[in-house]
Amino acid sequence: MSIDIRDVCFSYGTELILKDINLTIAGGEFTSIIGPSGCGKSTLLRLLAGLLVPDSGSLSVDGAPINGPGLDSAVVFQDYSLFAWMNCRDNVVLALEQAHIGANRKERIAVAEQYLELVGLRDSMVKLPGELSGGMRQRAAIARALAQNAPILLMDEPFGALDEITRARQQDSLLELWQGNHAAVHGSKTVLFVTHDVEEALILSDRIILFSSHPGAIAREFTVDLPRPRSHNTAIQHPRFGGLRGAILQELDRVVHAQLEQHSYLSDGGGI
Repeated sequence: MSIDIRDVCFSYGTELILKDINLTIAGGEFTSIIGPSGCGKSTLLRLLAGLLVPDSGSLSVDGAPINGPGLDSAVVFQDYSLFAWMNCRDNVVLALEQAHIGANRKERIAVAEQYLELVGLRDSMVKLPGELSGGMRQRAAIARALAQNAPILLMDEPFGALDEITRARQQDSLLELWQGNHAAVHGSKTVLFVTHDVEEALILSDRIILFSSHPGAIAREFTVDLPRPRSHNTAIQHPRFGGLRGAILQELDRVVHAQLEQHSYLSDGGGI
């Protein structure tokens, strides 16, 4: 499914968060958004999930306007959003029930266990979220989103709470799911992925969107021309990886520097 964002603006109260966002994401494309903290990356995901409504502009999926949460997208939030009184498996099963996946509870349990094992939680399926570390809770939330098998996957720093080794493994699991046998059977998912990690964006993405902030706007787009199928190791070892990483970091540094200069100028009374 394709995503189309046209002239979108959004404010919290009197503060303009996003300004004139125009972006088209092709069906089956893996797109990452990077940028300074507070530039509206997570807000854009919430708009696409139908949890917020733009002040102006339009958002659509395959030409149909987004008017609220729907079954065509699954979301992984930074705050996990697990029900504290349900164990890991039941949190996933509940999402499957809402997505009408599986004819009965037995089938839904089987699907839930499959995805919890995929994210490395085979031995923690019946534990409550409070019994898990932050990284394990995040993996449970990822399993819940993946199990829904929605054509669009919206992911807000899903690996941010994980240690380096686990993070690399989860990147590979996501890549395998997106570009491997699962994609061949079910069709490639359209993924919009928010991260602060430039290397992670390069490992995963077809395209990287760099946001500036105050208000958030698209500053630059980068095409990631590393060959697929791709893994964590094959990506970082590719000869073009270092050059792409350097170019993106340079542009990100420019965006952050411009933001700091603007803040300093306004703090000193400039423009008033």
